[in-house]
Amino acid sequence: MARPVATNIRALTLALAVAFLVASVGVAYWTMFASESLAQDPFNPRLIAASRDRPRGQIVDRNNAVLADSVPTPDGFKRTYKDRTLAQVTGYASFQFGLSGVEAAYADSLIGQDAADPASAWRARYLRERVPPGAVVLGIDEKVQKAAADALGGRRGAIVALDPRTGVILASVSVPTYDANEIVDATKQQTAWDQVTKAQDKPLVNRATSGLYPPGSTFKVVTGAAALESGFDPNQKLRVDDPYQADKSWGTYFVRSASHAHGDFSMPDGFRLSENIYFAQVGLRIGAAKLADYAKRFGVGGAPACDLAAAKGQLASEGSIDRPTLLADTSYGQGELLVSPLQMALIYATIANGGVMPTPHYATSVRDNQGHVIREIAPGPIGQVIRPDTARALTAMLVGAVEGPGAFAFGAKIPNVHVAGKTGTAENVPGSAPHGWFIGFAPAEQPTVVVAVIVENTPEGGVTA
Repeated sequence: MARPVATNIRALTLALAVAFLVASVGVAYWTMFASESLAQDPFNPRLIAASRDRPRGQIVDRNNAVLADSVPTPDGFKRTYKDRTLAQVTGYASFQFGLSGVEAAYADSLIGQDAADPASAWRARYLRERVPPGAVVLGIDEKVQKAAADALGGRRGAIVALDPRTGVILASVSVPTYDANEIVDATKQQTAWDQVTKAQDKPLVNRATSGLYPPGSTFKVVTGAAALESGFDPNQKLRVDDPYQADKSWGTYFVRSASHAHGDFSMPDGFRLSENIYFAQVGLRIGAAKLADYAKRFGVGGAPACDLAAAKGQLASEGSIDRPTLLADTSYGQGELLVSPLQMALIYATIANGGVMPTPHYATSVRDNQGHVIREIAPGPIGQVIRPDTARALTAMLVGAVEGPGAFAFGAKIPNVHVAGKTGTAENVPGSAPHGWFIGFAPAEQPTVVVAVIVENTPEGGVTA
């Protein structure tokens, strides 16, 4: 028997109401929630298209030097970039290839979706009301950046300098680099893109944040911290005889000393002379669990919580230090460790900052088009990683590694300034030259800057860095 017309109408009305409700929820979801993730997608066509018919905001250094700007063209606007040494930092804003670097991380701010008052910000984000773009201010100092780039020269590698008190990045160099102006030039972009994406030395990679390397002897501070906080006496002498193995179960495997050392070593001696066998023995004494715990406290095996993309490192290829020979090798910075220069800079910043790890960040504020600061970028510290007394003890030993008799890091001395630092020579691919590291901070008494340097495949190792 057919249902009455009124019943059919009610059923149809209910179905339409349900459909409308589902659609409304979907629209609300995409508008209010998913739009946040879409806004951060570097390949979101809206973010890229928004730059075609109106200028993007400027990217400036801490002294207001313009690093990226928009210029009018017959087709709208095009980005221009001032400094090749900052290409991986500022990134590019390309209609064809998307966004990278600061252009991607702060895309909302650069297209005017930040505003001085909440109502304007809401209208800009959800109603697409146009707000004149402002500027993203970086902690980079253009002059410091140039000095760092000049120091590295044309050698493959990276330099990152940061303030250990705040985590603000002061310089960030990655070599080789590229010309972002060609990536955004319609007449050159495809050729330029093909060149940089096919290049074996990967110029698009920001080696400061995403290059992964064995840390070599620079990692010994982690082993030292784990030992000190486990009650190990730094003045206790350990016998060093080159070559070394704990027992016959190691077979043909030995730990080698760079200086072919024989004698009794304390921890200050171990840092000053960069003695691998000493730290291998320390690691074996405190055990794999303790060393892994402190490595993870320092962020090893994770990705630094940076505003620009940063690579995830590695403690061990299988996730754990599962055999004595691997523990010995890891303890002096080899084994299966992989870290970025930024991660190592943060480890030393933690020591410089009394055991508190800062949060690294490139940008320090966002300004509107009138120059008013509408958003401060000052993330709090990641947390207390080691005790203040441990940080002080490590600092003293790192000063000895630069200034002490026979110190391996003697090249880092600065007249009238105490520098705390450590060199590292990191073996990598068999048959290739090692990577050279230097990481240090100054002044040692009240540090204001941490510098991490890596030079790839240099025969002189850490001496070059």
